Amino acid sequence: MSSYVSLGSRGPYIAAADTTSLNTGNWTTAITADLLAVSVPQAEIYHAIVTAVPAGASATILIGTKQFSFTAPGLGAGSEWDPSQPALILPGQDVYFLWSAAASGTPPVVTLWLRYDLGVITAARKGLRQ
Repeated sequence: MSSYVSLGSRGPYIAAADTTSLNTGNWTTAITADLLAVSVPQAEIYHAIVTAVPAGASATILIGTKQFSFTAPGLGAGSEWDPSQPALILPGQDVYFLWSAAASGTPPVVTLWLRYDLGVITAARKGLRQ
C-alpha cells in the first residue's frame, strides 16, 4: 500500500522562447532539476495545471529526453493534467513542455504538484525493491 507524502507545488513556470534547440521558434517551459529541487531518491508529478495557453496550442511533455505525455487544451486558456500513472522524477531530471505555439504574445504557464511514496523510500533505505 502506498503512503504518499506531498512535496508541494512547484511554479508557476512561465514559458519562454525556446533555448533548448528542442522546439525552435516556439514557447518552451523548461523546468530544470534545480527548479524542481527533488530531495528524495524518486518523486512523482501527480498533478499539473497549464494556463494562458494560446488557442489551438498543444504541448509535448518530456522528462529528460523521453516523451512522457502531451496536453492539448483545445480552445486555449488552460487544462489540468492528472495522469492515472504519475510521472516518475529522479534527482537531476528536467521536465520540458514543448508548446506548438510560436513564441509571441502571452506565454503559457505551468504549475506542478509533486509527492513521493514513503514505502518506496523506506524499502530503498533497507536495500529492498518494491
